[in-house]
Amino acid sequence: IRYSMPSWLVEQWCEEFGVETCESMLDSFLQHRKTTVRICRTGHDVDQTIVELKKEGAVVEKAPYALDGYEISGYDYLGALSSFRNGKIQVQDVSSMLVAQAANPQSGYQVLDLCAAPGGKSLHVADLMKGQGMVEARDVTEYKVGLIQENISRLGLTNVQAIVRDATVLYPEDVERADLVLADVPCSGYGVIGKKPDIKYGADREKQQSLMELQRKILTNAASYVKKGGTLIYSTCTVGRAENLDQLLWFTENFPFQLESLNPYLSPDLHSETTEAGYLQLIPGIHQCDGFFLAKLRKNT
Repeated sequence: IRYSMPSWLVEQWCEEFGVETCESMLDSFLQHRKTTVRICRTGHDVDQTIVELKKEGAVVEKAPYALDGYEISGYDYLGALSSFRNGKIQVQDVSSMLVAQAANPQSGYQVLDLCAAPGGKSLHVADLMKGQGMVEARDVTEYKVGLIQENISRLGLTNVQAIVRDATVLYPEDVERADLVLADVPCSGYGVIGKKPDIKYGADREKQQSLMELQRKILTNAASYVKKGGTLIYSTCTVGRAENLDQLLWFTENFPFQLESLNPYLSPDLHSETTEAGYLQLIPGIHQCDGFFLAKLRKNT
C-alpha cells in the first residue's frame, strides 16, 4: 500500500533480492529523476556541447557508469536547446547506454538491432563506429520505425538505417550476416516503473509468461543472424530472474554461444562476479539508473 505496488510482485522481489533491496527499489520508483542524455561524438566535440548546454541555462553533471552520459536540469524543454535540435545530444538512460558500451562495436561492423525503437542503442552503436559500417535498426511497425527515423535525421548519422521487420520472423538472407546483434526484447518493463508508473497497474503473471515465450522466439532468430565469432547482446528493461537470468541460461544451453566478461567495458563501480561472468542486473535504488539487464555472448567459431 505504501508504494502502490501489486503484492505478488513485491513478494517475488523480496524473495529474489531480499526485503531491504526490494524496498530501496520501490522507494526509488517514487523519486524525481533528472533527464539523462548521451552526448554524441560523430561530428561534434563533447566539451563544446557541454559549454553550449550551459550557455542555454542547463545544469550539466556527469552521469554515473556511462562514458558519454550526462544529467541535465534547469532547462525549459528539450526542443528549446539548440544542442538537441542540432543532434548533439540524445535522451537515453545510463542503463541503455551500457549496451553499446559493452558491445564495443568496431568501425566497419554490420549490425542488426532487432527491436530498436526509438533508436537510442542503434544510434549509440553507429556513433561508436565513427560513421563506418552499417547499423540496421528494425522494429515491427511503421510508427515505431518512424520514431527511429526522426532520431536518425536529427543526429545526421549516415551509417544507420531504419526498416520495418518483425523480430519473431526469421529472414534467411540475414543468417550469419551480422558482426553484432542487439536483442533488446519486449519485456514487462518493471525496471522503468519510475518513469512509466502505469506499468505496475498492468502487472500480470500470465502476461509475463507470454512475454517470455516471445523473448525466446526473438533470441532464436537473433542466434541465427550472428556470424561465427560475432557478438550478441541480450537486454531487457526489467528486473527479476524469469525474464533475465533464466532466459540467459536457457539460451546458452540451447545455442552455440559463450558468455564474455563485461568488465573490460564497464565502470569499475559495476564490476562483480556476474559482470566477470558476462551479465549485469541493474536495480533502481541500488544503482543510479533504471532497472536493466544485459548480457554479452560470443558465437562459437
